Amino acid sequence: MIVLNNINKNFGDRALLKNASFHCPLGAKIALIGNNGAGKTTLLNIVCGFDKNFDGSITRPGELRLGYLPQNANPNPAPTIFEEALLGATEVNAIRHERDTLLEKMATEFSQEIYDRYEFLEQRFGALNGYRLDEDARDILRGLGFKESDFERSPEHLSGGWRMRVELAKMLLNTPNFLILDEPTNHLDLPSIEWFEGYLQKFKGTILFVSHDKDLLNRLSTHILHLKNGQLTDYKGNFDDFLEAFELKQSQNAGFAKKIKAQSDHIQQFVDRFRYKPSKAKQVQSRLKMLSRLQSMDDSIQFDTMSDTMSLKIDTPKPSGKEVLKSEDLSIGYDKPLVKGLNFSIYKGQKIAILGANGLGKSTLLKTLLGKHSPLNGKVSLGHNVTIGYFAQEHLEGLNEGLSVLENVLNAAPHMREIDARGLLAGLGLIRDDVFKTVRILSGGEKSRTALACMIAKKPNTLFLDEPTNHLDLSAIELLAQALSDFEGTVIFISHNRSFIDAVATHKLYLKERGTIRLEEVDE
Repeated sequence: MIVLNNINKNFGDRALLKNASFHCPLGAKIALIGNNGAGKTTLLNIVCGFDKNFDGSITRPGELRLGYLPQNANPNPAPTIFEEALLGATEVNAIRHERDTLLEKMATEFSQEIYDRYEFLEQRFGALNGYRLDEDARDILRGLGFKESDFERSPEHLSGGWRMRVELAKMLLNTPNFLILDEPTNHLDLPSIEWFEGYLQKFKGTILFVSHDKDLLNRLSTHILHLKNGQLTDYKGNFDDFLEAFELKQSQNAGFAKKIKAQSDHIQQFVDRFRYKPSKAKQVQSRLKMLSRLQSMDDSIQFDTMSDTMSLKIDTPKPSGKEVLKSEDLSIGYDKPLVKGLNFSIYKGQKIAILGANGLGKSTLLKTLLGKHSPLNGKVSLGHNVTIGYFAQEHLEGLNEGLSVLENVLNAAPHMREIDARGLLAGLGLIRDDVFKTVRILSGGEKSRTALACMIAKKPNTLFLDEPTNHLDLSAIELLAQALSDFEGTVIFISHNRSFIDAVATHKLYLKERGTIRLEEVDE
């Protein structure tokens, strides 16, 4: 399969990849992990061939059929979802087009050469299951949550998350033998994540993927490829196996360093004692050389950490009253109700996860409770002294992409001192010159952290969060979960990250197919 040979890649004066090498084992499920900004997406772009500006080489086998999930949906899709999905079968479509062209040509211009080519294409079309293409497309679309009645809808009428599902269907329909996936579950609801997870587990080819979903990392990966300081280190097993091996390696390094220090201290004592005795001059010189070698060995020992530079605490200087929010006979939706007749209250300190399949109205409910979307019927009332913080799924909804990170935070909280804003950003891992970058050039993870900083700077006591873990790395997700658990205020959030939901939620609000809800307290 694909082999990376001494890949070097710089971003400005920063080395993202330094002599990075790796051989992708055939049939392996390889999780590429590393903190935000480590260069994971850059490496995927190099493997895909999108980024050719690097030193080193990549070996790709002739039979390679690469499947890549793009970050953005096709801006000019086919008229229907089904037709757009079929476009993903690029090889089958190309073979069918040439075969059918030759069939028409043979009606007026028959030759043995044309016929032989036609026969070859016909056999190849059958070998690639071309005659099952429509059926396979329907199976994949249904697995991703589409209904038969959706197949003739225009993709342009879909939300961003559903557009990405169409792209996922296109990728899978091309029957690749090597998948490259960058955060593939970001836009999927829990049922679709489970279906996709099952599909990937049965996939016979090789997978190289980036994910911050710990459950997916544990259930799918057979190898963990850790990108740190431009270097790639391969660990066999899933994420839990990696953590165990990683900690063992650090412990062994610590033990080795301790042994070297003890030996160095003993030699230094000899040198200090006999440095000025001519009779011991030869032995002292010999010990000094040994000391130099030991120092070199000590310098070569690398101590690593999986922790992020993020340190997050959310203060609540002005607590709300006991009842934070109350809905009365609430109906939400656009042209017609998605959910109706909602009567419930949310109380101070509750952490409520809004759950349900895509399309049932989770984001619409969140925005209606927040006051950003008008209800079709009924009303939402906020309690005494409620101050709101909002984290949007699309980060640019709350950010000015033409301004710097620091300027965005100061705009969000005009009375905040610059030194305090920089301290907040430093705690979120945005340090030194990072704060002067314009939002337009930030990575997804940096945008998430900037949006979090803007929200926290306002010092709200009630948080509305729509997919807050998207684009954050694993350690940042864990720190955010801990900060929200420690937060004395109220949290209402949407997430498809199972570990995050379990870590934060005290209550779960389920949206059901028939426009109803169920609110349950989480068992301790």
